[in-house]
Amino acid sequence: MADAKLALAAAVVIVIVVAAAAFIVAGRGKTTVTVTETAYQTTYVTVTAPASPASPPPATTTQQQTPAGPVTTVKIVALLPLTGDLATFGKANKESVLMAADDVNKYLESKGANWRISVQIVDTATDPATAKDRFDAFYQQGVRFFVGPMSSAELSQIVSLVQQGYKAVVISQSSTAPALALKDTVFRFPPPDEFQGKVLAKLYESDGVTHVIIVYRNDDWGSGLAGYVEEYFKQAGGTIADKIPYDPKAANFANVVEQIKNDVENLLGQGVPAEKIGVELISFEEAANILELANNYDVLKKVKWYGSDGTALSQAVLQSPGAAEFASTVVWKNTITFSVTDKTGKVFCELKKRIGYTPDPYSLIAYDAVWVLALAIEKAGGPDASVDAVAQAIPQVLQEYVGVSGKIVLNEFGDRAGSDYGVFVVEKTDGGYEWVIKEIYRFEKDALEAVQGNPLSCS
Repeated sequence: MADAKLALAAAVVIVIVVAAAAFIVAGRGKTTVTVTETAYQTTYVTVTAPASPASPPPATTTQQQTPAGPVTTVKIVALLPLTGDLATFGKANKESVLMAADDVNKYLESKGANWRISVQIVDTATDPATAKDRFDAFYQQGVRFFVGPMSSAELSQIVSLVQQGYKAVVISQSSTAPALALKDTVFRFPPPDEFQGKVLAKLYESDGVTHVIIVYRNDDWGSGLAGYVEEYFKQAGGTIADKIPYDPKAANFANVVEQIKNDVENLLGQGVPAEKIGVELISFEEAANILELANNYDVLKKVKWYGSDGTALSQAVLQSPGAAEFASTVVWKNTITFSVTDKTGKVFCELKKRIGYTPDPYSLIAYDAVWVLALAIEKAGGPDASVDAVAQAIPQVLQEYVGVSGKIVLNEFGDRAGSDYGVFVVEKTDGGYEWVIKEIYRFEKDALEAVQGNPLSCS
């Protein structure tokens, strides 16, 4: 088994390094981007650029053709959290969708198509009401195609409008709340949290944890994931020692950390060994404040800590000295959907170069979301295609499409029907702290595998 794991990890490293090397040698070409800033939004309009090897076109045609007639533009609005609780994730996702739009346009140009896409980046502030208002505003302007928003609380507001009769195709790269599994024109390209609940329960079991304290932000996503963690860990024979909901907008989290400390001390007093106690923190980037406070208590460093996709690869944690120190000391394990294909290295390494840190897997899914949306518009007939036709074309496109986030198979609700997951931890290095992948949960095998080396290396 150990030899097989080593061979698998080596193969992944070779695939990504070779792909990244090919990408760097080939080059991306120059792109012209027009930027307009106002107090309301930031607009990025991508214009024609040379063909790029970073794009994953489904066709093999590479010879440039001249379009017949004038070139029209299809607008896609990307609703992203450039500020608020997911701001550092929003930065990576913004660059990712702009890269995808650039690559899609190169693909369309190479085919001689008479249309292009433009992507408009709009800040939602990680706020449900803001996301709803800005979706509505662009819908009233005639926009019918959207990528995002990232959080389930934001998406739920948009889903409510779609349920009321708004005709739009929406692809979220990171919404995972099970309550949003509905039959509509809203697609979600990560798997719902039912899968993550299973993965976390298996991770606890693998680590020998028997008692878990669940700490979660009190919103649809947090309470939903907490419920699945409880359900699957109990099925595996584990004990949920406590569930602590908190207000993510609270002025401070001292009372939350104090409750965690009391729970841990009570379990220790009952004779539960420290190594069998786990704390599951279901959070967004306010986790940095919680971990900073936890760093003041030695007893909290004796137990095992876990996170989720809301915190995996969070830059806010790395930028907080106390939080980063605590995370690395307790080996804080965070799960997030994660797959590797022969296209991953190209986009991942270019994106990392642009933003200056390791991009989250949801930014890679965002890249695929723009591509799939564009290909569905193409399949449905181009710029004049109806919303329903584009929505119906998305599952057809996905039958052939394999992108940077892996093969996307949708269930009956238009949500991803399962995925591998990466387990990321914070490690101290000579230059500070960084996120490192340590384990991978294989969906098809329902098993965790150790990762040897760094499959995300761009060296």
